[in-house]
Amino acid sequence: MPGDGKNAEGGKPGNGEWSSGLLANNVDFRSQSYGLSVLEQRMYDPALTILDDSTIEAVAQFIQEKKVKNIIVMTGAGVSTSAGIPDFRTPGTGLYDNLQKYDLPYPEAIFDINFFRRTPEPFFQLAKELFPGNFNPTLCHYFIRLLHEEGMLLRNYTQNIDTLERVAEIPEDLLVEAHGSFGGARCVGTAVPRENPIESQGRTESKADSESEDESGDQKDRSDDDDEEGEQFTVIPGCGRSFSVDYTRQQMELHKVPRCPDCNGLIKFDIVFFGESLPTRFFQMLPTDFKQADLLIVMGTSLTVHPFASLINQPKPDVPRLLINREPAGVYRSPVRGFDFNGDLQKYRRDALFLGSCDDGVVKLAELLGLKDKLLDLRDREVEKLEAERKARKNGEKEVLSAEADAPDSPSDHGLSELVKLSSL
Repeated sequence: MPGDGKNAEGGKPGNGEWSSGLLANNVDFRSQSYGLSVLEQRMYDPALTILDDSTIEAVAQFIQEKKVKNIIVMTGAGVSTSAGIPDFRTPGTGLYDNLQKYDLPYPEAIFDINFFRRTPEPFFQLAKELFPGNFNPTLCHYFIRLLHEEGMLLRNYTQNIDTLERVAEIPEDLLVEAHGSFGGARCVGTAVPRENPIESQGRTESKADSESEDESGDQKDRSDDDDEEGEQFTVIPGCGRSFSVDYTRQQMELHKVPRCPDCNGLIKFDIVFFGESLPTRFFQMLPTDFKQADLLIVMGTSLTVHPFASLINQPKPDVPRLLINREPAGVYRSPVRGFDFNGDLQKYRRDALFLGSCDDGVVKLAELLGLKDKLLDLRDREVEKLEAERKARKNGEKEVLSAEADAPDSPSDHGLSELVKLSSL
């Protein structure tokens, strides 16, 4: 019988017949292991060994030999920590370990859409600290830009909301901000205690009134929600109006909770909170991007938040993957899911690991590719430009304050308004 390990006469295969048969019929070999371990299978089929070993050096060799041109880079909070932005989960220094001043019921509540609609103040206090313009991109961001300039970047999928990819001038069409960003804002409604009348635009609405259709034709049904103490709230959907980042930031600088002038709903930056769907662009780009990818680089993420974490399983099974991280992540000890750095579970030997900071990892890879000097020059040149722009803004702010002091009869908040405009440049 075909595939039973016997020759046509019913006996065992002759010397070399078994192995040559396997090599001649690659598809049949990969669909049937014949009881061999994955390591033994690779002995008979060298095509299963994509990387010689699990080092970053092997990845650099692959890039150079295969003329890689379609790299997908997945990035998490770890690529921004050297800029001064904390990651989320590192014990002691992570964001979730340092939110006590906001008196949250649990750390993740600050990014929970239901909690935000009830209690928006903590998020806006945090947003002032994390807002773009306060930080410079890191070597990781400029490495991704360098990949683009060298014609090797297909797409950068990022979990980060800090927009440092944009500051580093990675083309927007090469970005997929999977968890949104500070790059836009919109009205998302609010929540009121259920026993209170629902008032909007000067009138009391019935529940039937709230079940109107939005512009896309979807029903905007009011839903109920309970807080941690059991108090019941009614969610009032927002009108969905978009707002500029400048307008939203100006409200924050005036110590106001940004609200929509049309429906009094809360204005939220286009950051994906727990309880919200990922951006449409994420789902649009995903199917085609990962089919084209010839290398996946993952940096600075614990790979615990889905569906982003599951993206490491999307490339074709023979596409190599490199994780640059302070500790291993995405290891499930599975023959089909996650990384296999030991190379003893999955058929293809394709995974590599660099343990250390993300900046150290990209500098090492750039060095191996002969791009280290280009990377460092790019970073130094761009950071110098950003610092000059920041200095110019500060000088402009001083001039506004000086003018305000010399004209005490001018409107009191005109100077602050000008400051807000300058700070958003």
